[in-house]
Parts: sequence; structure tokens; C-alpha cells
Amino acid sequence: MPAQEPSVEEVEESIKELLRDEPVATLATLDSDGNPATSHMHYGADGLRVYMLTFGYTRKHAEILANPRVSYSVHHAPPGGFAERLQSRSLQVKGRACVVHDAEEIAHAVKVIREQLQEPGPDSMFDNVKPPEQGGQQVMLRVDPVEALWADTRVRLLWRMLLEFSEGGKRVTGMRSYDSVIERKKGR
Repeated sequence: MPAQEPSVEEVEESIKELLRDEPVATLATLDSDGNPATSHMHYGADGLRVYMLTFGYTRKHAEILANPRVSYSVHHAPPGGFAERLQSRSLQVKGRACVVHDAEEIAHAVKVIREQLQEPGPDSMFDNVKPPEQGGQQVMLRVDPVEALWADTRVRLLWRMLLEFSEGGKRVTGMRSYDSVIERKKGR
């Protein structure tokens, strides 16, 4: 008997859990020629949105200012490796990044990141994050998801869904099988 398919709400909760539990994402930005470049980034998740801290002099910051379309991926690799592959799950997000200018949102983002990373506090890079216009060297980024690919082998091997999100990326609003996109026939 096939496993029961999770609902949109269950998938959304599973994604939030993955984003809370995994500390590093791979962020891809686009250069002026449209070529991607990746960076491994610590992040903090606020629901389905993620916050990342970088510096104003980085390539990724300049590329995001020029083109806010980004992608990131997060993966849970079970500690037992290949033997536990039926516990793996991954998220590949296409989203929009923005530099956070609002001081209250920056404070919220710092709190979210510190809690998620279990960052102890004093004398850290998170102590003096300010909006760029206040002379801060650090830059807080927020990535709002637009669409994503969710793979969850806990449902079944090769179970993948394409997801759509609400404006601002706060909710999953739609889900369809990845197989329908690649026209993979059932039973193959």
C-alpha cells in the first residue's frame, strides 16, 4: 500500500522544521553576465523566510543589489549516511533577496539567527549590525521564497514536489508533483 501523501500544511511544517534544524544553506547569486556563484551561509529561519548576514564589500552583496533573484538549498543528510537515505530531505528555493534597512527587522533577524545557531552573545559579529545607511559594514539579507522543490524520502524514495508561495513567502500556497513537470511516467 502506498504511503499517504502529506498535505500542503504538513509539507510547510516539514520545511520549517528543516530550516530550523540545519544551520547552513548554499546561496546562489547571479553576476552581471547571468553566471551563478555560490556561497555557504549560516542563516536563521523565520518561518519560510531566511535571514543571512554578510558584509557590504562582498561579491554576493553587490550581485544581490544588481539582481535580487537568488536561489538557495538546504539538505538534511542523516548521520547514518547512505544506509539512512530514507530519512533525507532537501529544499531548493528560488527567491528574492533584499537588504534589510529597518532597524526593528534587523534586531528581529539577529535574534532569530542567534537562537538558531545557539550563538552565545557578547563579542560576536551580531553585536553591532546596523542598516547600511548608518555606516554598518555588515548587511542583513532576507530571502523570501517564490517557488521551491521539496524532496522528502520519508514519504518515499524520489518523492518530490514543486511548491508555490504567497506574496512575501510566508505560506506555501500550492504543491504539484515534480514528475508532472518532467513527464515521468508512473511505475518507471
